[in-house]
Amino acid sequence: MSAESRQGSAVHGSGWNVAAACIEPLYDMFVAASEVVLTIDLPFVNPKGVQLQCPSADVLEVYAETSKRITFKELGVKHRHGEFRCYHARVRIPVPVNESAITSKLKRGVLEVHIPRLG
Repeated sequence: MSAESRQGSAVHGSGWNVAAACIEPLYDMFVAASEVVLTIDLPFVNPKGVQLQCPSADVLEVYAETSKRITFKELGVKHRHGEFRCYHARVRIPVPVNESAITSKLKRGVLEVHIPRLG
């Protein structure tokens, strides 16, 4: 999202969209020889509520609704007040991947996504 489009929306630099009550989750990416592995923190999410899609060849979009409204206070955050009910992230994948062969598993609030590399 460009800085110009961010100015017109309720998105904070932290990845929290106040209007949509949505927050960008923390994630980590590992690029291996045969696949890309993403681990994404999604506490309080039902595995059936996770949606993965590739809007373009180098982007994975993750959307997940939480099982309840979560306040920042519940997470131990003291410098921010508010709540959210979903997670949303657009992750740029730095290598060509096979989007049709994505697999994922949610366990104890961590989503692990495996995407095979092309070539």
